[in-house]
Amino acid sequence: MTTNDFSSQFDVLLNSYATTARFGTTDHPGTIQLDEYEKSLLLTKAQEDIAIELYSGRNTIGASFEETEEMRRYLSKLVMEARIEPDTSSDKKGIDKNSKFFNLPPDLWFITYESVDISNGKCDSMTTMDVYPVTQDEYNRIKRNPFRGANDRRALRLDLSDNVVEIVSKYTVTEYYIRYLRKLKPIILVNLGKDQEIRKGGSDVSDCELPETLHQRILDRAVQLALLSRGYTRENNRE
Repeated sequence: MTTNDFSSQFDVLLNSYATTARFGTTDHPGTIQLDEYEKSLLLTKAQEDIAIELYSGRNTIGASFEETEEMRRYLSKLVMEARIEPDTSSDKKGIDKNSKFFNLPPDLWFITYESVDISNGKCDSMTTMDVYPVTQDEYNRIKRNPFRGANDRRALRLDLSDNVVEIVSKYTVTEYYIRYLRKLKPIILVNLGKDQEIRKGGSDVSDCELPETLHQRILDRAVQLALLSRGYTRENNRE
């Protein structure tokens, strides 16, 4: 759908739920009015919620990202990659003497694959090693475990604030490689004012980035969010 399609169909679908007041009463609204900014906010929220459900597997299909070809196609446009060098300017104290810190891309949403290039000190030879994310508490439990801690086959990743990660490796890490899902751009139906920026994605018209096969689902979800924001439930319509 184009942004015009989203806007017009939003209005039609939204007010198909509205009911005419019963004779002699005024407790049911005839129409629900939303401006383009409000509709853009709701469509952006619906798009984001559905993308997260597709990634996590919390959806009607019951499959997570890359589990089926269908799921891969839904989110494939969001897959990015980056090669990142250690942040040598950081004054952070690492949890391990071999810790290295890396600044993640600002558009990163979920990491789907990660590895590091290391120098093992043998004739300057380089090799690649998989990276496994761990929590702070988990690291304390496994750091001395020769199978689960940082060893000859794996490095560990700890997440810090401000989009920074700490990589712990037995060897010197020279580069951190990631594939990730980037954040979605907002759906913006019309050019907005500078004080109406949505999700730090700007205020200019922006189309839905997910495949068209998901557009109706996004529209339906956004309309349901609009109804809930106005205190409307399906039970209202049956009174």
